[in-house]
Amino acid sequence: MGFRFQRRVRIAPGVRLNLSKSGVGVSVGRTGLRFGMNAKRKKYFSVGLPGTGFSYRTFFGHPVTTEALKKIGYAVVVLLSIVALAVLAIQKS
Repeated sequence: MGFRFQRRVRIAPGVRLNLSKSGVGVSVGRTGLRFGMNAKRKKYFSVGLPGTGFSYRTFFGHPVTTEALKKIGYAVVVLLSIVALAVLAIQKS
């Protein structure tokens, strides 16, 4: 049995950045019920009983491609730019 490293960082309510020995993943949801993508870009769904340590995780679909991640990143940047411009326009008026 090897050593494991795992750390979760809360980005926003319900959104976590998961750091592990194999890389960085992300998950969305609430305690006991989460949807995410691990460091190897495999999508998963996880259900657990909070406070007990019992959980079940199932993987599905194909790993997310690098091109898809780039498109999502560009969309997020554009969306945040539009929101920032709207906030600045509202503050000036």
